[in-house]
Parts: sequence; structure tokens; C-alpha cells
Amino acid sequence: MKTIFALLALSVSTAAFSECYSIYAPSNELVWQSTVPPVPMNTASLNAEVQKKVPKGHLVISTDPRGLCPVVDLTQPRKTMRDKAEEMKYD
Repeated sequence: MKTIFALLALSVSTAAFSECYSIYAPSNELVWQSTVPPVPMNTASLNAEVQKKVPKGHLVISTDPRGLCPVVDLTQPRKTMRDKAEEMKYD
């Protein structure tokens, strides 16, 4: 009976934690973050997949009991004001 309660307590206590996946650039700048894995986690070379997304970057997986993990994605090219002005010129 004690074993059942111990397993039940363990499953309830870990359910409150959420995983946060973060990728940092070589300069240790946060460039990607989400509760969804950035790459397939069942791949043979996790590091190689991370390198495809952020060259020379590194993945950090953490758990936060408060569930805080704001989404960040600086891996996609961003449009500048000049780019937007060029688009508007041709519309």
C-alpha cells in the first residue's frame, strides 16, 4: 500500500512541472525557447539537429515548477522597416 501511495505522489508531483526547451547561440544569447521540442527528440544525434537550427548553438532542457517558458524564436529572418517599405511600394 505504501508503494502505491509513493507512486501516486510521485506522478502528481511531476505533473506540475513543465519542460522548457531553450537554444542558446555561441554568445549565450537565448535565440529559441518553447515548451515544444525544437527538434525530434528521438533522433540519433540530437546535437546535430540543434546545429541545423542554430549553428554552434546548444540546447538546454529545464523544468520549472511554475510552468514559465515564454516563447522566443529569433532563428527566422526578421523583416526590417526597409523590407516592409519595399513590400508596400510594390503593392
